[in-house]
Amino acid sequence: MSRDQKQDVSLLQDREQLLDYFRAGIKSADRLTIGTEHEKFLWHRANGRLFNFDEIEGLLHKLGDRFGYEKAWDGDRLVALERNDEAITLEPSGQFELSGGLKKTIFETEVELERHFEELNAVGGPEMGMALLGINPYDDISDLGWVPKSRYKIMREYLPTRGDLAHWMMKLTCTIQANMDFTSEEDASDLVRTGYVVSPFVHALFANSSVHHGKPSGYQSYRGHIWTRTDPDRSGVPDFVLRDDWGFGEYLDYVLDVPMFFIRRDHGYVNLAGRSFREFMEKGLDGYQATMGDFELHLSTAFPEVRMKRYVEVRSGDGGPLSHMLALPAFWKGVLYDAEARRESWERLSWLDHGNLLSLNLEASKNGIHGVAPNGESIMDICRDLVRISSEGLARLAKRDGHDSEAIFLQPLQTILETRKSAADCVAEDVERLSRIELLSKYSL
Repeated sequence: MSRDQKQDVSLLQDREQLLDYFRAGIKSADRLTIGTEHEKFLWHRANGRLFNFDEIEGLLHKLGDRFGYEKAWDGDRLVALERNDEAITLEPSGQFELSGGLKKTIFETEVELERHFEELNAVGGPEMGMALLGINPYDDISDLGWVPKSRYKIMREYLPTRGDLAHWMMKLTCTIQANMDFTSEEDASDLVRTGYVVSPFVHALFANSSVHHGKPSGYQSYRGHIWTRTDPDRSGVPDFVLRDDWGFGEYLDYVLDVPMFFIRRDHGYVNLAGRSFREFMEKGLDGYQATMGDFELHLSTAFPEVRMKRYVEVRSGDGGPLSHMLALPAFWKGVLYDAEARRESWERLSWLDHGNLLSLNLEASKNGIHGVAPNGESIMDICRDLVRISSEGLARLAKRDGHDSEAIFLQPLQTILETRKSAADCVAEDVERLSRIELLSKYSL
């Protein structure tokens, strides 16, 4: 998510302030929520062309005026909307993102998503399509403009110095992610650790970016591959996360060593790309002193597979249909919020070490459910176990909390495993026989 948060201008005095930032996210077990974020491509049904920024800005004005959103600006351009704890934001080429509110159940998430699509259809009309895919299947980066956000100008100049597909990540990809709460420092690190070993199988189950430049890419999740060639300093798998003895301090040290992009001041963004936040905090940079708001902004510019803030973001899912937008948070809720399911997931995957986890991520991006894990097991067989574990976890949570089981939202994953056919397989087949408009229509709401 890329919206600008309200800035905390209190100066950073010591490391303890930053540790307190993470501690402030601790919740009691009865207050755990889940948030869902997703991105999609807006396009013209008449000619298959994606919406440009001017057209998207017009949609934002209509949404804000008609449905009670607060408008957020970058200079004189409208770039985001906020309403209660929801936000609508734009990725670099105009990918349209909903950052959903905090929900107790996936049933509430379903209502939120359906309302979002109803509102967007109401202002976009029948001539607008919403393509729910993990990658733009036809366009090249040169075909697409840039959303005029100040932060993106700095990122687009710096990131190609670190990875040759950085602009592809920025302009061509869409994702689904879930945001999870934690109950203690120990719970946070355990949640992150389990999230990392499960993430490759989320890559596989939700793979939906198999087509690029109008033909199969050879990858189930080309989006996953693109991330390996974006910026090794801020993506991937930090080397400490599989240990059982780390906490907020170790994650803080990791973040402090991720090179900076920028800070915000009243006059706009200040380019500090490649500089050290650790040095900034200790000594200042270019006449600026570090604030808590600078740290919060910097946290949002680290892109590991599982990211910690005052909650934990699990980030491995390709963009996909509404059923996947519900299946992904349901899957993670079952695995991570039920203690027995989390323990069983970790035990099922405890053979993973840092090296073969990296290899597994590459294999999952390349071959998805059809791949083979480093220990020789079929990725599909492990996915079956994890979906079962999640379903049983959701059943226990439902019984405890007195509502219907959210395991019904896992049905799309069950179908993938039963048919042995991923969303990525379907798109790769369809691009060979459908026109641009036909394919975008098939995978749109």
